[in-house]
Amino acid sequence: GAGAICRQLPEGETMSNQTAGQKRPPRRATRPVQKQKKGWMLWVSLGIALLVLAAVAMIGYPYVKKMAYPLEHESEIIKYAKMNDLDPYLVCGVIHTESKFDAEAVSKVGAVGLMQIMPDTGSWIAKKMGLEGYSEEKLKDPETNIRMGCWYLKYLLDRFDGNLINTMAAYNAGPNRVSQWLKDPQYSQNGQLSEIPYEETKNYVKKVQSAKEKYETYYTLQ
Repeated sequence: GAGAICRQLPEGETMSNQTAGQKRPPRRATRPVQKQKKGWMLWVSLGIALLVLAAVAMIGYPYVKKMAYPLEHESEIIKYAKMNDLDPYLVCGVIHTESKFDAEAVSKVGAVGLMQIMPDTGSWIAKKMGLEGYSEEKLKDPETNIRMGCWYLKYLLDRFDGNLINTMAAYNAGPNRVSQWLKDPQYSQNGQLSEIPYEETKNYVKKVQSAKEKYETYYTLQ
């Protein structure tokens, strides 16, 4: 009964007093629910952001690759590559490595234009080709430079029996020097350079080969 309950209370305190002195039970906390909601929204936002970035990357990739490996004067490259029985992708690889398609480029040693032709070499090429009215300034003209550069590449390929490594080394270091290396068993095996003593030329050959492969992957030249 009620008397039994009252006897269990502390002295001087009744059931009503105890109830009145108690604080109201706290309402059910809502903060964990809010945290869960915020966490879920964060993951959704992150997922959307990743999808957007992926879409931008897919759409923007062609532009990025063309910035790194641009292709200009395509018709001239194809025209003079065919005229000299050259791979147009090789021509692109040489131009990219030499000047990155900067027609006004002039190197520290004086090589000029897209395919970085030395003035003395340019005069020699012009005579061999029978170019009338040739001048060093014309090396900055894209079509003239590509025309002469392709002729010279063909000359080197013929001189080195179509061997691409020997030809690329000769384009950088000079054909006479490469001919000397080929006579040295320290640098040559079976008519091909097995070791290139000039670090610059060794790196040059690798860069041209790599650029050629990139242009084969990124573009269709025909």
